[in-house]
Amino acid sequence: MKKFVPILMFFCLVAVQLNANPKVLVDSAKVYSIKLANADLKRGSIKFLLRGGIVSTYVKGQEIFEKKYGIAYAEFGCVMPVNISINDYNKVVASFMDRKYGKDWRKEVRNDIQGI
Repeated sequence: MKKFVPILMFFCLVAVQLNANPKVLVDSAKVYSIKLANADLKRGSIKFLLRGGIVSTYVKGQEIFEKKYGIAYAEFGCVMPVNISINDYNKVVASFMDRKYGKDWRKEVRNDIQGI
């Protein structure tokens, strides 16, 4: 009888594992960033998010792009919030820009925009 206890325990463990529901991991930063981007677009606050450094980066002519397309560049600086995914936020904004202006704006946008 004692020989069957480990075998019985093994089968019980296997049965529990087979019946366990797999956990679905959710990237909360991605979900939050997509919701935030859509909310910003509904409010008319159209912007691309940028990672920055200690000093903001200025690209010559960026104000022309901002004025032409009614969009702003928002730079975070050297400290990024952990709950925002720049790539996912910018993908939503880029999709909006594609629908509104076609793909031509992509030739004029700053080349350091992530996620587009």
